[in-house]
Amino acid sequence: MGLTFRKGSRLGIRRVVYPGVFLVLLAGCSRQTEQRSVDLTVPVTVQTVGLGTMESTVAATGTLRSVREAQLITEVEGIFHLVATRGRGKPAEGMRVSQGQVIARLENEEHVVGTRLESRKLALEAAGKTLKEQEVLLERGLVTVKEVEEARREFTDAESNHQDALIQIEKTRIRAPISGFLTGVTDATEGTLIEQATLIGKVMDYSEVVVDLKIPNAYIAAIALGQAVRVENYAFAGRVFAGRITAVDPALDATTRTFRAEATVRNPGLLLRPGMFVKARIVTDSHEDVVVIPRRFVLNRQNQKVVFIEESGRAQMRRVKTGLEDKENIEVLDGLEAGERLITSNYETLRRRTRVRVTGEGVSGGQ
Repeated sequence: MGLTFRKGSRLGIRRVVYPGVFLVLLAGCSRQTEQRSVDLTVPVTVQTVGLGTMESTVAATGTLRSVREAQLITEVEGIFHLVATRGRGKPAEGMRVSQGQVIARLENEEHVVGTRLESRKLALEAAGKTLKEQEVLLERGLVTVKEVEEARREFTDAESNHQDALIQIEKTRIRAPISGFLTGVTDATEGTLIEQATLIGKVMDYSEVVVDLKIPNAYIAAIALGQAVRVENYAFAGRVFAGRITAVDPALDATTRTFRAEATVRNPGLLLRPGMFVKARIVTDSHEDVVVIPRRFVLNRQNQKVVFIEESGRAQMRRVKTGLEDKENIEVLDGLEAGERLITSNYETLRRRTRVRVTGEGVSGGQ
């Protein structure tokens, strides 16, 4: 009985003593491990923290169209002829034309005769001569004011009739209403009769282009007139075209739950073409001259965002408060200053005050 009791006591003592010993040993090991990590010299690279610009953007896609477009439509019927330009030949698709340039003419003798241009011109000249004579006679007191006013009315009517004849004649000439490039030129055979209201082509001005963007309704409060837009197309890798939001539709599409925004984009070199599919990023917020670092250098330690900087040969851990971010970079609002040396390699394994040896350095920020 006594022997059994003593064995039980020893076992009980072992159960009480061993966990305590284990905790002491574990704490000791932990301190030794931490001490070794602090005393160990870790090779690192650093970069000097700089200032840059961070932006918040909304992505969208759309199709380009020309900023201005005008149709070339016949106002009368007639025999169709394209009008050649000196040194450039007859109008064709892709040709640059100027506002007012004659693109085509229509032969319609009946229409021309019906304007009575010559007789109206003679009537205008006669009415003008009569008005001058009446004004001279009025100065001499030989006619009344009423007679002069009647002569002036007849002159005005004659002038209006002559102007109308010129307008009717002008309808046989088809001019470019704007400057731009010809597109969709008709394949109608020259010398054949074409009817009134026939479309013979278009003139497009794409010195600027417009893109219609479909944006999810979650961003309706973030999109506003005047916001900067950056447009890209796969045909021009790495090239970004700048523009602005110029229209925002306040109504949602009931089917897609999106709303339409319109951006006007500059087109240097006329690289962008109407009909192109593009990706766009709308800048909804922008912070300039702020601390910007690559976001991969921001770690989560105990539910806090931290970075490591090098100071006097040791790694110092800094808690940071962050702001705007994108796929590559992040804004640091607090905890890091421009000019400090951010550790950019082996930072995942560092602890507070770990000895470090700098093997290379660069500069961050300044986007």
